[in-house]
Amino acid sequence: MLHLLFPQLADHLRTAVPTLGTIDLDMAQLDYLDGPEPIQYPAVFIDVEDVPWSDLGEGIQSGRAVLRFTVAVDVSEVTYQGSQQRSDAMEKLEVVQLVHKALQHHQGEGFGPLVRTAYRRDRPQHPEAWCIALGYVTQLYDHDGAKEYTEASDVGLQAQPGMRPPVLADGEAYILP
Repeated sequence: MLHLLFPQLADHLRTAVPTLGTIDLDMAQLDYLDGPEPIQYPAVFIDVEDVPWSDLGEGIQSGRAVLRFTVAVDVSEVTYQGSQQRSDAMEKLEVVQLVHKALQHHQGEGFGPLVRTAYRRDRPQHPEAWCIALGYVTQLYDHDGAKEYTEASDVGLQAQPGMRPPVLADGEAYILP
């Protein structure tokens, strides 16, 4: 499921918000400043928080998923009233709203429209970035466990016992099996 969901979301964000630097699965990159790859800000980290699944039958499942998109913006400017850097900082923070605009009601293969349900400050102690966690819900559909059926060719379906006979022209009588 994640192997299909993540590329769609990442590609959509890359197209809709071209100013984004890093777009990645959330593997706690923001918790380690000396990671193997430097984070390019602004960044978005995607995580699936919870998916309680329901069986629809025949191996097909559906689940209401909670997704978290952590938007990290490097805001080093001072933002007090009258600061010359305030507008620069607010312009950087605007990327959070651009990410939301790109995600709200976006849908793709295997998932329904995303709807924002949460907005909160995340990792307030982070020395490099202002981090906002955006929560979204969506309905996921997983067909990977579905039974495979092979089509039978040149087979005509006949009425089976217990089925309603075909409608006949006016005045003709039904012949019951």
